[in-house]
Amino acid sequence: MPDIVTIGEILVEIMAQEKGQTFLKPGMFCGPYPSGAPAIFADQAARMGVSCGIISRVGNDPFGALNLKRLEADGVDISQVITDPDRLTGIAFVTYHHDGEREFIYHFKDSAIGNVQPEEIDRQYISSAKYLHIMGCSLLAAPQIARAIAIGVEVAAENGVSVSFDPNIRPELMRDQETKEIFMRVLCQADLVLTGAGELKQVTGSQTVEEGAKKLLCRAQTVVVKNGNRDTAVYGRKKQFIVPPFPACETDPTGAGDCFDGAFLAALVQGCGLEEAAKMGCAAGALAVQKRGPMEGASYLSEIQALIDRNNKGGRL
Repeated sequence: MPDIVTIGEILVEIMAQEKGQTFLKPGMFCGPYPSGAPAIFADQAARMGVSCGIISRVGNDPFGALNLKRLEADGVDISQVITDPDRLTGIAFVTYHHDGEREFIYHFKDSAIGNVQPEEIDRQYISSAKYLHIMGCSLLAAPQIARAIAIGVEVAAENGVSVSFDPNIRPELMRDQETKEIFMRVLCQADLVLTGAGELKQVTGSQTVEEGAKKLLCRAQTVVVKNGNRDTAVYGRKKQFIVPPFPACETDPTGAGDCFDGAFLAALVQGCGLEEAAKMGCAAGALAVQKRGPMEGASYLSEIQALIDRNNKGGRL
């Protein structure tokens, strides 16, 4: 059984070729690229040499085959991925603004991932893991998958499996009241929260990052605040520290946070302390933004370690 398990969407991404493109007029798009925040996370963890599995659904179509081939090749356990004969694999379209912001259009609810059934959650598969990692965008994808994830989190809590949660808020998906409630319930049950500065303040209603982290630490053991090309802050109940960013020339930011999460949790499973794990996560994120395509930025442990070593010696990319 895998040491790390995640539940959520596997999809393809179709990307705008030029910055400033909108969905309001014809433009050039490229893809399909393997994607889905939990799938990217799992791929990165597996490339670190840690056993990782994903519970999901794909359609019986080329998009599903594209993803499963990539995940399996990188060592992700796909035994819990169901191929849905009646629905298509999920699709995300993304455009890039000149200021670095992105806009997404998702096809989730009526796709294969939107048909995940709560009874499909294998309790033993989760209970034997060390970590269950959940993405907020998965909770908001469709009511069915939110209910399935809620069961998975309950199983983890009952069996001493640490729950890791990345809020990963996508405004385009914030529609259903039930899934919003499950979102907040998972946040309150998480042992480890991996979040961005803005969304930390949003989900806690806090004015500052420090205040938001303090609120979550009433339940969570650790809060990691990812901050892109700025310092990453790690808050524990007894200490806090920052990890400086690694130099990177950004090509595509999509998936960088998921790669951080995957490298960070994999490092913890491999016995690293929090500071070393955070450094691994930052390096993975820096490598990810330099590749075009959400899952294309997932790195191997040797690449991550090489970047850390170059940075320690004062070298650059």
